[in-house]
Amino acid sequence: MDFKDHTHPDKLERYSFLWSEVRLVVGAAALLLGGVPPVLYFLAFSPLYGLVYALLKLAWVISGVASAYLVYRWYQNGMKVFGGNETKDTVAFAVSIASGLNLGFVGIAGTNIGMSITSNYIVFVAAAVLYLAVAYHLYTRWKKQGEKLF
Repeated sequence: MDFKDHTHPDKLERYSFLWSEVRLVVGAAALLLGGVPPVLYFLAFSPLYGLVYALLKLAWVISGVASAYLVYRWYQNGMKVFGGNETKDTVAFAVSIASGLNLGFVGIAGTNIGMSITSNYIVFVAAAVLYLAVAYHLYTRWKKQGEKLF
């Protein structure tokens, strides 16, 4: 497959969306673990910790870039999600984007804005449930729309 195939706007939209979906699920797991990324939770005493942490920071930056790209595509396509302005779709999209941009900021600046607001585990559990509900909603709507977000 040619590199141009992977950089076509439709492909980038697909990759960004799927990355964001996985990020929401992994983010929910991290929140349920008390705000610790699952990979760090299980490799806490591994000699690979430094390498894994560096790759994790890269993944966070990619999350921010993917979310920024989805915002760009959303704006370019008339600020509609799944071809309309349904409140549930727009809110779910906004939650996904906000969490992705926040992680991008974490990867660059090292500060998690969401976790700096509170470290209350009940809030983490509520956010995890929200992330899972958002991921499910967006994925089912995406499938119904023929795997098109905008």
